[in-house]
Amino acid sequence: MKLRLAMIGVVAAAGVAQAVGATKPRTAPAKLAQTVDLENQRPVPLKSFEIVMAAKNKTAPEAIVGKLDKPLAAGGRTRFPITGARGCRFEARWAFDDAKDSGDVDLCNDAHIVFAD
Repeated sequence: MKLRLAMIGVVAAAGVAQAVGATKPRTAPAKLAQTVDLENQRPVPLKSFEIVMAAKNKTAPEAIVGKLDKPLAAGGRTRFPITGARGCRFEARWAFDDAKDSGDVDLCNDAHIVFAD
């Protein structure tokens, strides 16, 4: 019986705190990673990889803000810096010996990219 009463008291106190404008704790703003961790778990080498920031307007070119300097062997890992980037969402472009593709990445939430079959 005491436990039930204690819980009702806590619920009532929480309701009063919300009614008088108590603030909720704020989450930290998303922060862009400084580097990208790239891992190739495919059985073929990664020939190229780049992170591209979209152009501000149609007359400005897109900007490559990070790229792989040399091919990444099958089973290999590397890290490279992100420079001149703003925001969180980017386009990643990659090419293997057997395929080439692109996709959207969010580098504020997780800057670890893994290729696997």
